[in-house]
Amino acid sequence: MNFKQILVLLFFSGWLLNTSAIANDNEPSALPLQPFGQDWPTNNWQTIELPVETQQVLTPLIEQAINGGLSETRSIIIIHQGKIVAEHYADGFNQNTKQISWSMAKSITSAMVGRAVELDMIKDIDQPMPSPWANDDPRAKISWRQWLNMTDGLQYSEIGEPNFAKNDVVQMMFGKGKFDTLSYVKELPLQNEPGTDWNYSSAGYHLLGNAIQKLITEQPANAPIDPALMVEFADSKLFDVLGMDVQLEFDPAGTFMGGSLVWASARDFAKFGYLFLRNGIWDDQRILPENWVNFSTTKTPANNSDVYGAGWWISADSTNTAFSAQGHEGQIIWIDPSRDLVIVRLGLIGSSDIGWPQIHQWCNKIAMVFPEAN
Repeated sequence: MNFKQILVLLFFSGWLLNTSAIANDNEPSALPLQPFGQDWPTNNWQTIELPVETQQVLTPLIEQAINGGLSETRSIIIIHQGKIVAEHYADGFNQNTKQISWSMAKSITSAMVGRAVELDMIKDIDQPMPSPWANDDPRAKISWRQWLNMTDGLQYSEIGEPNFAKNDVVQMMFGKGKFDTLSYVKELPLQNEPGTDWNYSSAGYHLLGNAIQKLITEQPANAPIDPALMVEFADSKLFDVLGMDVQLEFDPAGTFMGGSLVWASARDFAKFGYLFLRNGIWDDQRILPENWVNFSTTKTPANNSDVYGAGWWISADSTNTAFSAQGHEGQIIWIDPSRDLVIVRLGLIGSSDIGWPQIHQWCNKIAMVFPEAN
């Protein structure tokens, strides 16, 4: 990866510019139920043909994306009312091809924390999260909630920092921290009171991934961690339940890169989105805590941002219920509960003029093709 590619990663590692909406209060958002008698897509997605008049509107939008309108689109899958209504793959890709999540991993890591809460492994997300700092260090008191909301208060620069020497995500993942993420993050000082300011941070989600590893192993804070134990937990407690075939990525020191590096197929990313569309329930089993989806898609307590929840992008516009997982190069899982819809787009943006605004507009146009759910 060259410096130009890294710079692109900085600005598009998940930053959302005016995405669609979720209410900014704490009232639960309306999420559609699984249609009565319909199979869950654990083993496979059901497919359905759309009415001709709907196809006539949808097809040009898909062709726009695959013919360069969204730069290089490698996979598109659209799920409406629990069934595949459209699916496309570029040459060299198919429904089983694993592709990189980039910052969509943050949404998955947030779900892993929610799963640990549901399993009673985490008693209270307002309690301090296991961390690499000594107990008497103020940074050791930062809570699970504050890490999830990116209001941890660390002096950390990712979005909008063009200087590679000063950009923490570059240094953490490709510079002096590339062999041991935690050793890099440990040196970051507190800049703000935790819980007061929002600051986009891949580092925080790498720490969340590591904290889950600590819960699983029950080892001292600085003890070596076996990545296989994290894989076993993630598979048995989350991915296998959904029928997902997922590959997690770890740094050389064994830390799960929970802010950036999860690999899965478009169909499996759609399953993950569908879990959130169905309010954390799968095959009539509660996988995530009852209020977890609402927490994940409600703005943080910070006053300096109204576009982020806990691992998911939202918006101040409360007229729409859509929310999304987003990653570098335009990876997106777009969820619109008002239309019982999941849209997945995977691919590249590169150095083209295509950016997040075009991807958001395209998702909104796709969503408008479908009627509002009853």
